[in-house]
Amino acid sequence: MPKQMLSGTLDEQCEFLYDLALDKMEQGSYTGAIGALQEIVRYAPDYRDAAQLLQESRARKAESRWLIVFAFLGGIVMIGVGTLFQASNDAAFLALALAGAGLGYLAGIGINRRRRGPRV
Repeated sequence: MPKQMLSGTLDEQCEFLYDLALDKMEQGSYTGAIGALQEIVRYAPDYRDAAQLLQESRARKAESRWLIVFAFLGGIVMIGVGTLFQASNDAAFLALALAGAGLGYLAGIGINRRRRGPRV
């Protein structure tokens, strides 16, 4: 989304950005949420729970990044397993890579849940 100039009072601008950030978080677009929340915190640090949502968005973005890393590593490990056991063709390697990516992703979810602790 291109940057645009906002009009209205500071409170109106913060309300617009806050609603935008909530929409972005709901969509899983934490980068967009972070941008909107940073603007709020820069000009109105005490606006609602914007600072808390900013921290949460940053944490969720980091978690998402780690899920991708775990999926990638899982795929690499399974390709290594296929090489070790001399998989017969490219389709077997592709299947192993996809299975490894899925397993790596699930492992990443489990690790993120443990790090976060029990939900209240």
